[in-house]
Amino acid sequence: MNERIGTSQIKNASPTWERPFKAPELSANRTKDDVTTWWSLVDRVIEIATVNGFTKSEVARRMQMPEGTFSQWFSGKYAGRLDTTNKQVEQWLLAMEEQAGLAASIPTSPGFIKTRISAEITETLAWAQMTADMVMITLAAGNGKTAACRHYCATRPHAYLATISPHTKTVHGMLVELAAELDVQEHNPAKLTRKIGMKLQRIGSGSLLIIDEAQNLVDDAINQLRHFVDVYQCGVALVGNNEVYTRFTKRSDGPSYDQLKSRLGKRLKRDKPRVEDLQAFIAAWGVADLDCVKLLTGIGMKGGALRQIDKTLKLASMLAMGAQEPLAKQHIEAAWKNRDVEDMA
Repeated sequence: MNERIGTSQIKNASPTWERPFKAPELSANRTKDDVTTWWSLVDRVIEIATVNGFTKSEVARRMQMPEGTFSQWFSGKYAGRLDTTNKQVEQWLLAMEEQAGLAASIPTSPGFIKTRISAEITETLAWAQMTADMVMITLAAGNGKTAACRHYCATRPHAYLATISPHTKTVHGMLVELAAELDVQEHNPAKLTRKIGMKLQRIGSGSLLIIDEAQNLVDDAINQLRHFVDVYQCGVALVGNNEVYTRFTKRSDGPSYDQLKSRLGKRLKRDKPRVEDLQAFIAAWGVADLDCVKLLTGIGMKGGALRQIDKTLKLASMLAMGAQEPLAKQHIEAAWKNRDVEDMA
């Protein structure tokens, strides 16, 4: 039987938690107050476990309680001291609620923002898709290339994004990622290339494979992508840092490299962010104070660009909230220093 090729497991449906029908019996080691507390704790456990999709064994593991003990406590059949076990459960619940409260207080990053570089990325991807050509997009880290690619796939039909890691850099690893994105099912690795090609043929003209973090790919994997362009007439976009391009310019060992270099129809390259893009991102955060904008722009011009601004503003906002003050330059300076990424100057 064929099975889905993919790197992530399909999550099971959330477990069902049913409230116990019977409370623990009163005895020498449990009072009426203990039982009342138990009912309250049971309801809180059910709520938190249901929201997070935890099973009973997962809850027991997280609160560092033997699974059998937790099962008996939850069902109301635990024979030991109820007050002691109640306290252990309550401590876990308080920790979970505190963690949830902290997570809720962390400022949310702005969504996709149309910047000049995102428009250029969109144009390059559209070119590859319309012409069934291979393009390359090399940008410095933190310039929003991944966000732009995701937005493109979310708003255009037949565009698929596969992200390559050091663990999926081989031909087979890349094909597994593509199969997952294309919803291709094939258990035989030898047939995976053809199965993906057949899916591209069924889609017809206008399909696009976006390969993010393409600098991780081995040479044979890049050559496999050329095969998809040549045989199945699909567009391919290699997206990553400058390393992926330097492999084309510094090497000329063999016909495959000549074919690859001549195959590139278009390349988008930018080593540093544009000030207008940084300021658009800062504005999306709701920051208008000129001193803050100037400071954040300087931070964005360092390695990491928009990502540096985003992480710094999250921490600065937390510092401002903790001091019950509006966000100001001193909070941004303190956040940058606290992050200890590099000198301010």
